[in-house]
Amino acid sequence: MSNKSIGLPDDLHEYLLAISLREPDILRKLRQETAVLSNHSMQIAPEQGQFMAFLIKLMDAKRTLEVGVFTGYSSLSVALALPEDGQVVACDVSEEFTAVARKYWQKAGVAHKIRLHLAPAAETLARFLDEGQAGQFDFAFIDADKANYDTHIHKLKQSAHVI
Repeated sequence: MSNKSIGLPDDLHEYLLAISLREPDILRKLRQETAVLSNHSMQIAPEQGQFMAFLIKLMDAKRTLEVGVFTGYSSLSVALALPEDGQVVACDVSEEFTAVARKYWQKAGVAHKIRLHLAPAAETLARFLDEGQAGQFDFAFIDADKANYDTHIHKLKQSAHVI
């Protein structure tokens, strides 16, 4: 289970969690279910999800993009922070892992805010640009397909207000 932000000394990490972490029960349950998977370390830490939710609210974001869903912790964190008319556009290639995500999106009552695209992100982002969706995202989170980060960032610069 991902319980720690990368690079924090143990004492600082424990202090951070003790004074500031407010992880909703639904996110804790998702994190616990993900912890049994062999590649559980791909999940973001709870304090990272909380920070992303804080940014969404601070920016008053309405439409966000996520490249790399895995089991959905980050997309659920963002969807919970978005207003009722907000939207997460989520890109991933795994039907297996996103099935876990979808289950938790439903349980949390935010599935209507999340539009999942099961295809390579580079293809999905190129299609968005072809459809005239440049400048349509307020926030983007890239956490997958690390070999193509440059491609994703280039397309996101064309698609988002803020990166």
